[in-house]
Amino acid sequence: MYKIKYILTIFLFLISSLNAEELKKVTLQLSWFNQFQFAGYYVAKEKGYFKDYGLDVTIKPFHFGINAVSEVNLKKADFSIARETLILDRVAGKRVVALYALFQDSPLALLSLKKSSIDSIEKFKNKKIMTTVDDASEISIKAMLQSKNLDFKTLNFIKHTHNINDLINGKVDIMSAYVSKSPYNLKKMNIKYNIFSPKDYGFDMYSDFLITNEDLVKNNLQTVLAFKEAALKGWKYAFSNIDETSRLIFDKYNEQNLSLDAIKYEGKVLRDLAYPAKEKLGEIKLEKIQRIYDLYNVLGLVDKQIDVKKLLLKNSSEIFLNKEEYTYLNNNKKINMCVIPNIKPYSFIGKTGEFKGFVADYIKLIEKRTSFKFNLVRTSSFKESLEYLKSGKCDILSSAENIKTRRDFANFTKPFIDISLVLITKDNRGFVDDITVLKDQKIGIYKYYSFNKTLKNKYPNHNFVDVNSIEESIEKIKKGELFGHIDLLLTSWDKIQENEFEKLKISAKLNLSVPLSIAIKKDDFILYKILNKAVDSISKEKKDEILQKWLTIEYKKEFDNDLIWKILIIFLVIISFIIYKQRLLRKMNDTLQLMVKEKTKELQKINADLEKRVKKEVEENLKKDAVLSKQSKFAAMGEMIQNIAHQWRQPLSIISTGASGLKVKKEIDGKLDDKMLDETLDKIITTTAHLSNTIDDFMHYFKPNKNKEVFKLDDVIEKTLGIFNCNVDDKEIEVIKNVDDISINSFQNEFIQILINIINNSRDAFKEASLDKMYIFIEAKVNNDEVTIEIKDNAGGIKKEIMDKIFDPYFTTKHQYHGTGIGLYMCKEIIDKHIKGTLEAKNVKYTFENRAYKGASFIIKLKA
Repeated sequence: MYKIKYILTIFLFLISSLNAEELKKVTLQLSWFNQFQFAGYYVAKEKGYFKDYGLDVTIKPFHFGINAVSEVNLKKADFSIARETLILDRVAGKRVVALYALFQDSPLALLSLKKSSIDSIEKFKNKKIMTTVDDASEISIKAMLQSKNLDFKTLNFIKHTHNINDLINGKVDIMSAYVSKSPYNLKKMNIKYNIFSPKDYGFDMYSDFLITNEDLVKNNLQTVLAFKEAALKGWKYAFSNIDETSRLIFDKYNEQNLSLDAIKYEGKVLRDLAYPAKEKLGEIKLEKIQRIYDLYNVLGLVDKQIDVKKLLLKNSSEIFLNKEEYTYLNNNKKINMCVIPNIKPYSFIGKTGEFKGFVADYIKLIEKRTSFKFNLVRTSSFKESLEYLKSGKCDILSSAENIKTRRDFANFTKPFIDISLVLITKDNRGFVDDITVLKDQKIGIYKYYSFNKTLKNKYPNHNFVDVNSIEESIEKIKKGELFGHIDLLLTSWDKIQENEFEKLKISAKLNLSVPLSIAIKKDDFILYKILNKAVDSISKEKKDEILQKWLTIEYKKEFDNDLIWKILIIFLVIISFIIYKQRLLRKMNDTLQLMVKEKTKELQKINADLEKRVKKEVEENLKKDAVLSKQSKFAAMGEMIQNIAHQWRQPLSIISTGASGLKVKKEIDGKLDDKMLDETLDKIITTTAHLSNTIDDFMHYFKPNKNKEVFKLDDVIEKTLGIFNCNVDDKEIEVIKNVDDISINSFQNEFIQILINIINNSRDAFKEASLDKMYIFIEAKVNNDEVTIEIKDNAGGIKKEIMDKIFDPYFTTKHQYHGTGIGLYMCKEIIDKHIKGTLEAKNVKYTFENRAYKGASFIIKLKA
């Protein structure tokens, strides 16, 4: 008995040793102490995800002096986590590659206490800012500070102690911190704070890259892909189970002695940063990485050019398969595939029997990614293809919608395309904005489409008619038996092209789409997992490229001899008719010439009188425009004088106070202290220079400028705000800008006049609204060659009954002594006639800082 137990023990030991040898040993270097920031890696290890992917992972703890990126570069670790400064590491020559970016927005921010009154970035000047070297060099922090024109020489950066008490006790004024941690500690102590997050200033940067060494990618790509897949699986579980994951960290990974509540708080904040919108977990977009690199370049932090594409893991044509999936692939190279045989140009069987269309090209990509060989099983219809899949005659159906009734016999991959639905009608029908207006009309739908039931449920009062094919519907539309037919977008367009002589058209695009997936027979789960990975590996750009190919294909129609003869006969009949008509026209022409001569004399007389009237009207309109322009300028001048008075009051008060102080000092003491005299005179000189600059700004505005010039849009906006009074009843209007680096070739002063008029309208609207917070948002973006500038407020918006009148001359809602009604009229005139752009206004609802607002939005569009 003892010998049996001994032999069994040795056998189990050998088995476990063999299993251990099968696992690839790799290391992960953490970039900070254990916390939720690395939860996905803990979960992947504890849940066995790494083992499932053939990896034995050692997580190396952090200690001060460790540089996680250098560890990977020097091959002391296989993987590590890097911050947004990874770009600078690549510029410095480190051979590292990013596999994914966990956080789509950086968690790094700057904090100040409420009691310090440092509530804006402009107040950072000469303040002590505690940061690490990495924090201070991160582009998100630098860009945020420079967006407010701060001179870095005036900022006092201090080495980070990682002790929040230094901020609380006033040793420093500002500190860098992760929004997932320090704010929690301050809240627990009931200490109010200000947070300055780069993403709130338009600088949304990636952070927490998973990186590896270039050589590991080159020599062992499967290991790299396996680690990436297992880690992402761990993160998905961690973010979906924050309480469970927090307990794991609290019990096993907690050398910082964090409370369970603090760990949960961090998890929830980091989850929001990982999923800020609809981004895929870990997604890295090349254009965003390029933008981050360009920002580093602009700020002078890049001393040599690099190709940022080399920083990212290339879209490999390979997909990672675990041992079970790899074995399946080797044993099942040939897969029987059914297809939809008759929906051009998505999926159809060609004249020579081959599978064609967008889906066919997509399936060829799947073949390359997986090494499967898909064997086409012929069917006559979509219904038959579904039956074949259900009965096991097919292993997969190349395209189908994932609906409940089909999940009983099939698994579905992620959708690889969303197809819009449209309405086909005769071309004499009007376009339809909403098919709810067609409830009394008969509309055909192919009875085996999955969206058939969806449409009937969404529009229960509509008269939908089941048909066996789109061709049947088209015949009934021609005969007037159906009003229209609903089908897939490109399929509908293809049928319209085939029936070009029948005058059909697409009359509506429905607010519905059909997502197509690959359907796999229910009992083959391993095949499903392999195909799902393959679908997930194909980029949106590649799918768009395939679809574009089928959008541009022209289907050639074959003409038979009978059709050619029919066309020739029709042509001869038309020619004969033309000749006959030509003879009749000649006879009529002689008669008409006499009539034309008589009428010409009458018209010449009428034309002379008309010319005089037109000239008179033009002169009157020119005078009217000149008067309006002059009145607009006077109205603007009135606003300017008011703004000059506002901006001069405080400086004049400073000068008056300084001079009075000197006089009183001299009268009391009989002499003046040199230091006091110098300081007071310096203050007076500085204030006088400010007054002079103010006058220069206003003179520049009124200076005639009829020549186009290239100017920076942001500079003009700053100049406008500098000469504008942004106060209402002693309350300041907060102006929030988000302006791209845009240059415009136009009339600068007229552009300033437009901005002043629009902002002034917002300011006047605030006077009638009782608001605790007043905002004006100025946003400017470039899309292709078009610049879009939006100026909106939160003053409640423009009344609906006057919205279509606000650009009319002399229309105003203000008191006659406060408004002329020509400001917005002249803005539109300048934009339309001089700048050659467009100006429109509308009411908008939006959310800012978790509060809902409503206001007026003015949108200017012009060429960059």
